[in-house]
Amino acid sequence: MPSPKRTKIQAADVEVGSRTLDAVLLDLAERSVLAEERSARAEERSARAEERSARAEERSEIALQVIAALTKDIHTIAEKLHVFVGRTEERLSAIESQQASPAE
Repeated sequence: MPSPKRTKIQAADVEVGSRTLDAVLLDLAERSVLAEERSARAEERSARAEERSARAEERSEIALQVIAALTKDIHTIAEKLHVFVGRTEERLSAIESQQASPAE
């Protein structure tokens, strides 16, 4: 049985709306290329954003370590100051009591 002969239709002969199928396919191919370019640029921006985020995270960890060390130093200074104030108050009390004793 012989196979039926197929008629070939040219894309330029087919109309899609007011345009030929050729024009529609070319437009679609162009849009596809543009979409791929936009996608590539978006991926590049995303990669740069991830790099910036990683650097920011590293800097924030360093900043937290510095803050922790400074907080520890401030606590140490505050403790020493508290001891110093306590001793100063004791000395002032001793001086005041010495000054009050001779007057009696």
